Amino acid sequence: MASATATLNRPPAELYIGGAADEASRLVLGYSQARRRLLEPKGWQVRYFPHYRIPEALDFARAMAGEGRPLGLIGHSWGADGALRVARRLEGEVLLIGADPVAKPALPLALWQGRPEAARILVHVDAVAEAPDRSDRVKTVGYLTGGGVHRAWREADHRIATRLNHWNFAGMMAAKGPDGRSAEDWLASLGTA
Repeated sequence: MASATATLNRPPAELYIGGAADEASRLVLGYSQARRRLLEPKGWQVRYFPHYRIPEALDFARAMAGEGRPLGLIGHSWGADGALRVARRLEGEVLLIGADPVAKPALPLALWQGRPEAARILVHVDAVAEAPDRSDRVKTVGYLTGGGVHRAWREADHRIATRLNHWNFAGMMAAKGPDGRSAEDWLASLGTA
């Protein structure tokens, strides 16, 4: 998967957007830091932004697209709402991954928007916990205040159903879908585009 303006063999970029309180829990932040240590020596660019810093995330995404890098845009919970917002304002193509997405409170019409034009592939990792815990109750409150899940995620190209709790971002990224591919596998495919 390469952007229409991509330079051949340009290393990819991964942009992570964390959900509510992620900077305290470090679910996505810690995961992205581990990916950065692993991938940046290979030339990949990996960055993290909290859900409330969408303008900065968009600037990074545009810079990576301008360099011709294949881009993976990954959001967890409210961060998946942010990932959709970034993707809607991009030109080119991205791999868009929503890990247990929860819509932020917005106008009801926002929930009904379809896939962003830039989303070449949409992957929805859906966590429905086998043994619900506090994180799943927080997710439920988010669903009620934000109106649920955006249509774009409900109509994703690939849905990976898991029995994980809402807090288990790393587990969601590694979970295999019906086709045997995980979100991590989809990200790895950026490097072979």
